[in-house]
Amino acid sequence: MNEILRIFKRTFKLFGYDLKKAGKFTLLPLQNQPDIHLKTVYNAFDQAKSPRKATSSSNLDKLLVIIRTCLRSNRNIDKRPRFTGASTQETIYRCLRSTIRSINEAYQDKNNRQLEVIILDDHSDEAYLLKIKELCQKLQCPWRVQTTRQTGQGNSLLEQFELTKSLNTLCYFCEDDYLHEPSAIAEMWNFYRQMYDQTSGAHLVIHPQECEFLYQTHYPSYIMAGERRHWRTMNHATHVLFTHSHVVKSYWHYFENTKYVGDLKKRQLGSESKTTNLLFKHIPGFCPIPAVAGHAQFELTLPPCFDWQKIWEDNET
Repeated sequence: MNEILRIFKRTFKLFGYDLKKAGKFTLLPLQNQPDIHLKTVYNAFDQAKSPRKATSSSNLDKLLVIIRTCLRSNRNIDKRPRFTGASTQETIYRCLRSTIRSINEAYQDKNNRQLEVIILDDHSDEAYLLKIKELCQKLQCPWRVQTTRQTGQGNSLLEQFELTKSLNTLCYFCEDDYLHEPSAIAEMWNFYRQMYDQTSGAHLVIHPQECEFLYQTHYPSYIMAGERRHWRTMNHATHVLFTHSHVVKSYWHYFENTKYVGDLKKRQLGSESKTTNLLFKHIPGFCPIPAVAGHAQFELTLPPCFDWQKIWEDNET
């Protein structure tokens, strides 16, 4: 941008307008807006005061997908029935099939470069683990099964984040009971690249579905146009996240207390509101409309306008 255009840009700012190149997102400046996540997003796009150049040190052409699995009979895995009406085992098998299909589609996408999968298994019973490995034979990219150092949900959460701290890669931290659209992972990957470019190198966090809390409070959001759907800004998500390993390293203090998830005495310290949701004070968070994946746990955890039944039927075998 030449000096004349910079003068125009600064002048327009005084009247609540902005000047952008064609095809770039333009966000309205905030006036007395209490929602901190909106200001975070706006600041990521606003480069008038301190323009940035996208840093080449962050590799966006490599993706590591970590899927946490745990099927043990001593967990009473059928205690609360899933809304699918099927057993927990069958629900997880179908979810894994859908995730594997989505991984394969992303792997075949000509825009993508490298993709690797780690099945981080929390000491599943042998029969269940054999079935998980059988399903993973369908993966077209490099993959491996890694057993967690310790049992427990919090321990596996912490370990998955620890695995990425020293890397330079995009990361999708996923659980075994999420139903994925075939295009889910490729779309998140492409949208991440799009936003990284639009903000000249600002990292972000993507959650694959809208959280039900968004429909209880209806807090304001920016809406962005992606290639195949819209994406809204948010500051509520679970620990299922698509982001970059540099985010994990830079904000490690927001990840380390996930070890308390499942701890009866300290579980509040490991909740999303006390850990990874605090990321949205610093970097933009997005979720797709409609969702690219849905948590196949209870009806309350399903996002709106998500055709889970079709995905469920498509992944029967």
